[in-house]
Amino acid sequence: MKVRNSVSGVLAAATVLFSVHGFANATPQRGGNLVFAISLGEPATFDCHAAGSLNVMYRVAPHYSTLLQIDAAKYPNVVGDLAESWKVSPDGLVYEFKLRPNIKFHDGTTLTSADVRASFERMRNPSLGVVSVRKELLADVASIETPNPQTVVFRLAKPNVSMLSLFAQPYGCIYSEALLKSDPTYPAKKVMGSGPFKFVSYTPGAEWIGERFSEYFREGLPYLDGFKAISLTPPAAVNALAGGQVMVDFRGVSPLEAERIVSTRGKDVQIFEANPAISTLFMASVNTQKPALSDPRVRRALALALDHWEGSKAMERSSTLSVVGGLARPGSEFARDKAELEKLPGFARNVEAARAEARRLLAEAGQTNLKLTFLNRKPWPFLGVYLIDQFRQIGVTMVQEQVEDSQFFARRRAGEFDLTVEYLPDYLDDPTAKWSVFLSHEKNPANIARYNDPKVDALMEQQSRISDPAARLAVIRELEAHILNQGYTLPLFWGRRTTVVDSRLQGYVPAPTNYVGQDLSQFWIKR
Repeated sequence: MKVRNSVSGVLAAATVLFSVHGFANATPQRGGNLVFAISLGEPATFDCHAAGSLNVMYRVAPHYSTLLQIDAAKYPNVVGDLAESWKVSPDGLVYEFKLRPNIKFHDGTTLTSADVRASFERMRNPSLGVVSVRKELLADVASIETPNPQTVVFRLAKPNVSMLSLFAQPYGCIYSEALLKSDPTYPAKKVMGSGPFKFVSYTPGAEWIGERFSEYFREGLPYLDGFKAISLTPPAAVNALAGGQVMVDFRGVSPLEAERIVSTRGKDVQIFEANPAISTLFMASVNTQKPALSDPRVRRALALALDHWEGSKAMERSSTLSVVGGLARPGSEFARDKAELEKLPGFARNVEAARAEARRLLAEAGQTNLKLTFLNRKPWPFLGVYLIDQFRQIGVTMVQEQVEDSQFFARRRAGEFDLTVEYLPDYLDDPTAKWSVFLSHEKNPANIARYNDPKVDALMEQQSRISDPAARLAVIRELEAHILNQGYTLPLFWGRRTTVVDSRLQGYVPAPTNYVGQDLSQFWIKR
């Protein structure tokens, strides 16, 4: 097979491979073990409610169930997981869910509505020592009732147009109420759920192993006997894919890496791409508590220094990050077209004029000799290189500090940085879910930029109540423009995920987010 030196060449080859094999309509076969790579480092916790990275969810998602799910094949439709059915009151204030019968935890105990209530209470109102990074998503829940073991009722203080999707958050793992009563922090260190796979073992830096749960409540699932997630660096993961030692790295690879793997393995692999972008935006969050960066003129100058359009060309071939966009995923219903995007700081086509304005703002603020540090994780050095080059154009000096994940997250929480990498890897395009990190720091500690802005909070609140799509979009656009004009965060690039999948592995769906379809129940191996 000939592979052209272009992204389209790889994808054309992939289309031929998939249609030739014709696996899409094949009957699933039971048995076998999925071996996949995780090239995102080690998890800082096992707790879904505290998870801030895919390196947690790729490992733990197969072990847990959620109340609802986002359907990967029909994104962003909501389907039931533990919930067999549900109904919503006409005023949008009451959500009643009926659970499936005979759901078992991996320890043999029965899962009931009490476990669902305890888990959601933990997310929306965490006790001392418990971390719930997305509790603001459940802020509208006023109470949770369990009239019987198969029914759970959520009563809202105010209607929320996104609520059903918020109940489907993939990090909403349902934990055992009994275990939570004995130790509210147990999920951070012990894996015990009701998902398709039971936890077997974890060897840090090496592997994570799960086995089929024979009493899983979805009849006939999972198809696999088990799975093994192997911890690898990104280059090692590409080598393992090229050598056939792993069947997939769900994180995806760059187009150049995909070409290399296809040239080695030919029709033994399939290639999938989620277009035009996946739901992951990498940003440089600005610490507004630093004296120089507390000035909005300085933050705006940093934004104006960026040339996204030329930067995208440099990123496209060698990285999974290359799509230009604002805070809404390109291609989504909330995204701006290019003409509207170019009105925002950092997206102008006349880069020289933008940088001249940036230098003027720095001089006006008395920051003509500004020196900054960029706190980064080890997998993404190219982001720091890009920023160093861009800021140099306006006379700002920056150094990059790449640290291990444990130090990285600790320093972010403590505010020990000038700028730091931040990402919106959420499961949903809807701003109510995706932009909760922009709420004021006093409302949401996950706000890395550490600002408090009543206007952001008010606009977030307003858009979540508007049922008319056009009216809601106008408020969403106003909110996006305010955040970017204030320079609270600097959007860098959205991800473009090219996924190489062993042709024996079936069930993969190229959804526009890494977070859905990760319980592995739908996968099977053709033998």
